[in-house]
Amino acid sequence: MAKGKAQVNYLHRAGLVSSIDAPDWGFIYETSLIKDSKWNIGDRVVLPDGREYIYSKSAGACISGQGAEFTYAGYTAYTAFGVAAAVGDKEVTVPAATHAVLTEDELRGGYICIFDGSTNSVQFRGIIGNAAAAANVAFKVYLDGPLTEAVVASTSACETYQNPYAALQTGTMNYNPKAGIPAVKVTAANTYFWCQRKGFAWAAPQGGKLGTTEGGYCGGFWSDVGNISDANTSLGVTVATGRGSQYAGYAVLGDADNIGPLFMLQG
Repeated sequence: MAKGKAQVNYLHRAGLVSSIDAPDWGFIYETSLIKDSKWNIGDRVVLPDGREYIYSKSAGACISGQGAEFTYAGYTAYTAFGVAAAVGDKEVTVPAATHAVLTEDELRGGYICIFDGSTNSVQFRGIIGNAAAAANVAFKVYLDGPLTEAVVASTSACETYQNPYAALQTGTMNYNPKAGIPAVKVTAANTYFWCQRKGFAWAAPQGGKLGTTEGGYCGGFWSDVGNISDANTSLGVTVATGRGSQYAGYAVLGDADNIGPLFMLQG
């Protein structure tokens, strides 16, 4: 894998010539143990009807029709910087912390949180690549945008995350947050495939009220194993006065006491 930012492809947009005899997006329904040279993990494809797919890699079997869960738990925990960086720099040296042997650009598509160490100011950047490193030693990461505040050694600190879509699998009663629905069945770990994140899809229902016939139960919530539950089955509560039910998103991994949380806004 090389350095780079994720790409977005809008299929069948105006001006593109399409095949008359076959659909343009048959590749979405393919799996492979070898990464397609045209795509990197985290790349996105959007179809004309609004369906959106993310190029992903499995950590285990994934069932089409059920939500595939994120399994990563962060890469390096909150640690003070040992090397300073100036405003405008597009690379930083992540301080020595507990981590596995790191190959070049393995963290492409991941993220870094840079804390100033004195206020709540955070610089959140995408990682477009990294230098190789032995286990538990400092390493460089390359950012998708320049620093707007200087990194101060011994004061500023950071947390890093791998690309969340690089380790998906079908839920096994462990309540991990869900990435989306695999476009096709995946039978083993280390398989590249497309995971649907938005748009029309079929998802296995859980609970007798889910749907439009019960009126207020058309909203759905991910269950532990990746089915979609109605609000009554999932929560067993009604919305109280002064509270809201608009779904803002979900924490992908971590919490305030550990690494994270890394939060996904649903828009």
